[in-house]
Amino acid sequence: MSEVIIIGAGISGLSCAWTLQKRGIEVVVLEASGRAGGVIRTEKVRGYQIEYGPNSIQSAPRALRLVEEIGLWDDLLPPAPNAPRFVYWGGKLRKFPFGPLTASGLVRLLQEPFIKSKSAGDESVQDFFTRRVGRQAHDRLVAPALTGIYAGKTADLSMSAVFPKIVGMEREHGSLTAAFVKTLYRSRKTDSPKAADERPMRPKPKGGAFSFTDGVETLPKRLAERVNIRYNVSDARIGEAPVTVLATPAYKAAALVEDRNSRLAALLNKTQYAPMIIAAVSLPDHSFKQPLQGFGFLAPRNQGVRLLGALFSSALFIDRAPKDHQLVMCFLGGMFEPEVIDWSDEQVWDVVCPELQRVLQASEIPEPLVLFRHRHAIPQYNIGHRQWVASVREELKGVPGLFIGSNYLEGVSVPACIEEGERTGHAIADYLGRKA
Repeated sequence: MSEVIIIGAGISGLSCAWTLQKRGIEVVVLEASGRAGGVIRTEKVRGYQIEYGPNSIQSAPRALRLVEEIGLWDDLLPPAPNAPRFVYWGGKLRKFPFGPLTASGLVRLLQEPFIKSKSAGDESVQDFFTRRVGRQAHDRLVAPALTGIYAGKTADLSMSAVFPKIVGMEREHGSLTAAFVKTLYRSRKTDSPKAADERPMRPKPKGGAFSFTDGVETLPKRLAERVNIRYNVSDARIGEAPVTVLATPAYKAAALVEDRNSRLAALLNKTQYAPMIIAAVSLPDHSFKQPLQGFGFLAPRNQGVRLLGALFSSALFIDRAPKDHQLVMCFLGGMFEPEVIDWSDEQVWDVVCPELQRVLQASEIPEPLVLFRHRHAIPQYNIGHRQWVASVREELKGVPGLFIGSNYLEGVSVPACIEEGERTGHAIADYLGRKA
C-alpha cells in the first residue's frame, strides 16, 4: 500500500507527487478522468493548436526548475520577442501600460512615491490601487489586468490575498516605487543565498512566459509519465492510506471530507468560482491592415464590449495556426457576467465574432473554431480570503493525515500551483518524519 494517496491529477497534485517521489516516499495519484493535467489541456482542431485552459506559463523560478528536473528545458518555447500587451480603451487597442492613460492620469500615477497612507486591514484591490496610483490607473490598468488573472471584480478581491508582496512593500517602504527601486538596486549589488537557491539552473528564457512546441499540456503529460497514476478512479476516499491529499476543486474536496469534518466541508463549499467561456476563432492574415502582433488585449467593463479580452495565440507562439491564418482565443463571463456559461453556442458566437472584428478592426468576421465552458474556472480570493485559509488549515488539524493542495488556497497561476504542490509535499514528508 502506498504511504500517500493524492486525489486529483491536476498540476497541483502532480507537483506534490513529484516532490514526494524525490523524497523517497511511495505515492499514488488517483484521477477520476482518463487523463492528467486538469484544465491544462492542448487540442488540435482543424490544423490549429488550441489551449483548453492556460495558454502559457509564467517564467517563475520554481516552474522553470521543475521543467529542468523533468527534462523539458530543451523543449521550452519562448514567446515572440517584444510582444506588447494591449488595453481596449476608447475604441482602440492601446499599449500597456501607459497607452490608456491621459496626461492627468499619468501625472497622478507618478505621484505614487508621495502618497503617505498605508493599507489598513483587509483592503480591496480597488481601494488599494485607487489610493496609491489613482482612479484612472486603477480603472484602465489594474482592473483589466486582474480580469486577465482572476476574471473577478477588484472591489471584491482581497489585496492581502492577491498581492501580499505588494502590501508588504508598502508597509516596509511606504511607497511601491521606492520598494521597486530598492529591490532592483539590491538585486544588482548582491545575490542573497535564497535568491541563488531559487534561480533556475539555466539562464531564464526571455519573454516572461513560455510554452512548449506541443503546447502547455506537455508539462503535466511529462509529469504523469514520471509518477504513479491510476486513471478512471471515481470512488477515491479519504483514509485508504496513512496520508491523503485533496488536489481537487473545492466543491469536490468538500464532498470527500463531509463525513470526516462537516465544518471543513462547509468552509470549502464557500469557495466562489468565476465561470468562463473560452472561444477559439480564426482570421486570415489579409483581414488585418497590419500584421497581428502582441500578447493580446484586455477590455475594461465600460468600453462597450462583453469580451473580457483575447490572446493572440499564433502571433505569440509559432506553429499555432495554418499558414496565412491567425488563432485568437477569446474570453467571456467571469464574475461580471456569470450567466454566459449557460448561453447557447449560437449566443456566444453572436457576441464573440462581431466584437472581436470591431476591436481588431479586421475586414472579415472571425471564423468560429471551438469553444470550451469552465463552470468552475477560477477561484475568487475575495476579502476575508486569508482568514478563510487560516480556518481551513485549522480544521485540517482535526483530520490527521489529511492535506489539501489546490489553487483555491495560495495562488491560481500554474507556477503558484506548482509551488503549492511542493509545499504540500514537504509538509507531508515532515508529517511522516522523513528527513530531506
